[in-house]
Amino acid sequence: LLLTLKRGEREKRREIILQAAQKLFSKKGISGVNMRDIAQEAGVSVGFIYRYFSGQTDIFLELFEGGATEIYDRISAKAETERSRPFRTLARTYVNYLHENRMFYQMMTFFMLEGELSDGALERLNGSLRRILDGVEVIFKNESEGENSRTLAHSFFAALNGGMISFVKI
Repeated sequence: LLLTLKRGEREKRREIILQAAQKLFSKKGISGVNMRDIAQEAGVSVGFIYRYFSGQTDIFLELFEGGATEIYDRISAKAETERSRPFRTLARTYVNYLHENRMFYQMMTFFMLEGELSDGALERLNGSLRRILDGVEVIFKNESEGENSRTLAHSFFAALNGGMISFVKI
């Protein structure tokens, strides 16, 4: 029981750090935030954060992976229940997620516009994106005739992101 309680407390502490970091990343981008900023926003010491994360890139990637998983799960669920008009369903689901999760959208936009990560961190981030594209590519394979479904999936998401950047203030 005590071990379970400690695990629960640990998860709550991690969540406080992640929420503070996401708030800052959404306002300043990853390059505009340091560990001291995150610690101050979370109300903890910098050393305390290092008990949970190896650095700000690790925090950013965890936030990004969490958002990407949520997007994938929503798209997958909608694809199963709404088989007609798959592109409309896909676009609506993605854009609605970004509108509902404005801090994630802002954080992602700052990264797309300015972000630089190490090769290992970039591979981790790309793994999250690949998972989404793998799931979405199936829709394009089913709906396109002989077209390169991967290119179409990439283009579709690029268009959605471009539209969001153009029409939604970060």
